[in-house]
Amino acid sequence: MKLKHILWLIAAMPATAIAQTQDLGELNVTASRIAAPSITSSRPVTVIDRQAIEASHAATVVDLLKGQGNIVVRDTSGVGAKSQVDLGGFGESAAANNVVLIDGRRINNPDLSGTDWAQIPLDQIERIEIVHGANSVLYGNGAVGGVINIITKIPASGGNISLAGGSFGEFSGQSRIGADAGKTRMEANFSGLTSKGYRDNGFFDRFDGGARAEADLTDSLSLHLSGNHHRDRAGLPGALSSAQMRANRKQATTPQNFSRTTDNYIDGGINWLSDFGLEADIAGGFRRRDVHSEFVSFASISDFVQRNASLRPKLTFTVGSDIVSRIVAGADIDRGNGSFNFGGAVGNTDFDHKRDGYYGELTVSAADNSWAVNGGLRSERIRDSFTKGSISAIANQATAWDVGASLGLSERLRLRLNAASSMRFPLLDERFSFFSGTVDTTLKTQTGRHYSTSLRYDMKSAWLEVSASRANLNHEIYYNPVGGAFGFGANENYGAKTRHDVIMLGGHWHAHDLLQFSANYTYSKASFRGGISSGKTIPAVARNRFGAEWKADWMQGLSSSIKLTYVGASFLISDQANARPRLPAYLTADAVINYRWQNVEMFARVDNLTGKKYSNYGVFSTFSGDSFYPAPTASFHAGASYSF
Repeated sequence: MKLKHILWLIAAMPATAIAQTQDLGELNVTASRIAAPSITSSRPVTVIDRQAIEASHAATVVDLLKGQGNIVVRDTSGVGAKSQVDLGGFGESAAANNVVLIDGRRINNPDLSGTDWAQIPLDQIERIEIVHGANSVLYGNGAVGGVINIITKIPASGGNISLAGGSFGEFSGQSRIGADAGKTRMEANFSGLTSKGYRDNGFFDRFDGGARAEADLTDSLSLHLSGNHHRDRAGLPGALSSAQMRANRKQATTPQNFSRTTDNYIDGGINWLSDFGLEADIAGGFRRRDVHSEFVSFASISDFVQRNASLRPKLTFTVGSDIVSRIVAGADIDRGNGSFNFGGAVGNTDFDHKRDGYYGELTVSAADNSWAVNGGLRSERIRDSFTKGSISAIANQATAWDVGASLGLSERLRLRLNAASSMRFPLLDERFSFFSGTVDTTLKTQTGRHYSTSLRYDMKSAWLEVSASRANLNHEIYYNPVGGAFGFGANENYGAKTRHDVIMLGGHWHAHDLLQFSANYTYSKASFRGGISSGKTIPAVARNRFGAEWKADWMQGLSSSIKLTYVGASFLISDQANARPRLPAYLTADAVINYRWQNVEMFARVDNLTGKKYSNYGVFSTFSGDSFYPAPTASFHAGASYSF
């Protein structure tokens, strides 16, 4: 519907690539699962808008997320293909404790592979919304540390073509063409990338092709349909020891290992808006994902096939004038199946995965948004069954609640408060043992209690926000490298309770077109509250993090920016005893210059400007010792695009 599209376009407000919640009055759809002002959210919200995305000339989504408050990116590939985004400080299990969406469609994989960030072309993104803190009522399983919703562009007439190249033999191209006939809008896009990678056997090739169509059948009824084909092939160079890092950090310990992925989806829905405040939205889709990996160094081959159908019906009812009441109620229904094939004694195992979640939330606010309160409930159930000779089935069920408030203490000062519970069910390959071919029925559902508060002060050309949150978790799920019946490793629940404390400080100051500054600092403490590791730090969670950016608009069409990202030292993954040397802290600088003239745009970008040699991913093993995945040193990228 045209009105709905206008509301979505209003949400694109100017911000820098590192700015958080640039305008509290802007709309967001993630905090409340509908288009609503950020000012009414009881949690901090970060928005990276289209202007910031274009100015950054980032190669991947994870490049955009680096340096954002409360986020750490860990990349084992060096090209962003297999990155892990840690929102909230969860270390190795970060991917399972955050929910990632594209236009509200959940793209988290049901296994440990996490989110495939490489299949999200940046040229299709309108903005990225990040809600900090548990949001299990609206998003269910896994929404523990927060939610990242990637919102794509509305189809529009015209198109663009862009080409870019850079270090490590990288070359990329993308194109888009669209048509807007008023009541009907269509768009098609294609993009591809090839790179030799920073390391030996670090190559990465991908191709994406997609289309989207929308139609306004009446003034109150609209349809939308989208689909995408993604395929990639990536080398797996393996981890390096400290000695190997010193000798040659580019070398590959597994020079022939690689993986190949094909991922296809189709998604669509219908939206109806009444004259009396009722809106009905029914969306759903189908996805098929195939992953083939060859571990030549271990004489092993693995295949994972996933098929999933989803249905997401939602009703929204809004009533009132001076005091506005809004009820959101809906369901998340997933039906999936597929197979693991790891060869050898394990062989092929089929699985079925079913998820049913039902939720409701009430928000009451003043018409001028000077105050807002919310409360909600969800019930969700997961049922997994595995077939290998016989059938092993297991089910988990949990409920979540959420209450919060957003209060305008003055015209410029706003207080936000939230208390919530969370749920996180075991993933498919956390339940299933590849060594024994058996299903672990002892894993418990991870649950938590979360409390957060934030205070924000707005001025004409600047703002400052501070927030604090605490998460107390029970049965937090982790990987024990010496667990299981044979001591080869198993996914288990921490016997003791765990706690995650986060303090964020962020701000932005537009002093002059040449002096636009943004900065954030995050203090994150994740610790054990009992047991043999009582008081120790959960591995892979850096205590201190910092991001800053200076952006300058030198003249019409010419701009530049310099971005700093600091991540403090952290204990290696699997070092629950905190006995090994820490993964060292690192500070990187990225710079970009951009020039736009009429329909042509050109850019040059340098990542890791100082050539810092560092690793953002390190693992401890009793069998192989300390292992590291080196990040690339300085790299250069440049390109041009033409819009028509």
